[in-house]
Amino acid sequence: MPRHLLTLLTTIALTVTPPAANSTWAADLFIVVNAPSGSSVDQGALESLLTGQRRNWDKGDPAKVILPSRTSPHFDTVAQQLFGASGRVMQRSWFRLVFSGRANAPDYAENNEAVIERVASQLGALGVVVASAAPEVSEELMVISLR
Repeated sequence: MPRHLLTLLTTIALTVTPPAANSTWAADLFIVVNAPSGSSVDQGALESLLTGQRRNWDKGDPAKVILPSRTSPHFDTVAQQLFGASGRVMQRSWFRLVFSGRANAPDYAENNEAVIERVASQLGALGVVVASAAPEVSEELMVISLR
């Protein structure tokens, strides 16, 4: 088979192959929030909590950030969206913030369901979920799309 034909067929096959089941292709980031009453839940406030720029909610309640763990398929996707870097760089940034006393240590979860469970179990928690649609959560939680 001529080489250019083989290259063309390979390119077509890669173009039409669907993404892997655990891929974050065509997925969005959502913030699941269990905010204390009276706290600001606008996107700017949530992003500053998720990136460690702030450690407390408006009235001084501590925020607990839940992020995907290194073994999660969403680890690098979340890091890229929040920090513009790899998952390892995100983790190092958090280590620096925590050990310098400027942020509360985040928790890490294996998957979206674990993120939602941890957020639901702790007032003041917020976590990132990667999905093609907003997740279904109990009514005490809020879901905000991260743009």
